[in-house]
Amino acid sequence: MVSAPARHPSSLGVIKLLKRKTGTLKYVQQGGNQSEADRNGVSLSAYIHALYGLAIQMPARDVLMIGCGGGTLATMLARAGKRVTVVDIDPASFKIARAHFKLPRSVTCHVADGLAFLKTTRRRFDLLIVDAFLGEAVPEQFTGDDFCAAARRAVRTSGSLLFNVCLDGRRDRTADKLAARLARNGWPVRLVDQRGESERNAIVAAGQVRALRAPRPLIVPDADADRVARETRTFQFRRRRAA
Repeated sequence: MVSAPARHPSSLGVIKLLKRKTGTLKYVQQGGNQSEADRNGVSLSAYIHALYGLAIQMPARDVLMIGCGGGTLATMLARAGKRVTVVDIDPASFKIARAHFKLPRSVTCHVADGLAFLKTTRRRFDLLIVDAFLGEAVPEQFTGDDFCAAARRAVRTSGSLLFNVCLDGRRDRTADKLAARLARNGWPVRLVDQRGESERNAIVAAGQVRALRAPRPLIVPDADADRVARETRTFQFRRRRAA
């Protein structure tokens, strides 16, 4: 059973929190499901577990994330001992992640435009994760040459990039186009796609990613565990298609 949604004001559109009696919580904004977690802040979204399963294979100590939502991936990585910095343009997102989704105090939060932060930060990171959406769409500023150059500036030479993309149908080439753009800008690229699904997530992995294996479920949430594990295993590497 779902309780009436709690509404939180935001300059990017009202944030709705939907809570079930089981303690699970969903974060919805502009029609998009931004986060879903159990009572401990562990994600119930398979793509988050896929991102985590890839990230945890990397020798990455310092992780920069663009896009917060409920902050579930940041929470999971911080609990694994990573130093996590999250950038989001919406301050309401951080407040909700702290208050309702168990985002640890150890996670550093910056209210800023993600691309601007990449261009100006003096820090260099081992891993950059981009999981930023307006509804279901990736903001255009994260898909061009400007972003590729800015990401290269902020990521160490030995580092990597993971980019989450929502795909709508079998013929959606959004992930392939982004992979091609990164490749033209000198990034070695691999694609992880969710098999058996039409509307689905894909992950563009770039940088030091040659040795990565397909992600596997590593953390068991206290709700929907079988589904999360089953769906996480559907993420597999595939060849890049003509964009």
